[in-house]
Formats: sequence, C-alpha cells, structure tokens
Amino acid sequence: MALDPETRRWLKDWAMKVGGTAYLLFVFAFMAGHPQPGSMDSLSRAVVMAIVPAIIATLAVLGVMLYLRKH
Repeated sequence: MALDPETRRWLKDWAMKVGGTAYLLFVFAFMAGHPQPGSMDSLSRAVVMAIVPAIIATLAVLGVMLYLRKH
C-alpha cells in the first residue's frame, strides 16, 4: 500500500505521540505490578518489558486511525 507524503508525515507525527504515551503507560503498569514498586529493580525491569507491548499497541492504534482517516 503506497502512502502519499502527507499521510506519511501524519503517521510519523502520531506515531511519536501514541508510541510515547503507550510506552509510559506500560512502564508505569509494569512498575506497579512489581513486588517492590518504586524500586530501581522495578524501573529497570519495566523499561525493558514495556517496549514490545508499546510497539504492538501503537501499531494497532495507528492502523485504526489510518483506516478511519481513509474512510
């Protein structure tokens, strides 16, 4: 599927916003679920564990946004 430059720019802009928000939400969620919330161990573990769910959530949200924009 070829995208025009305006749509690519729009997707890039929203990818940063949605991706950053999703990443922070997942980091906080994983920190809260740790046996010692607020510790450095919970932070370091959450920073690594939040990457994959944030990418998946971002791609899903951007897919829905792109579908709604085109229709």
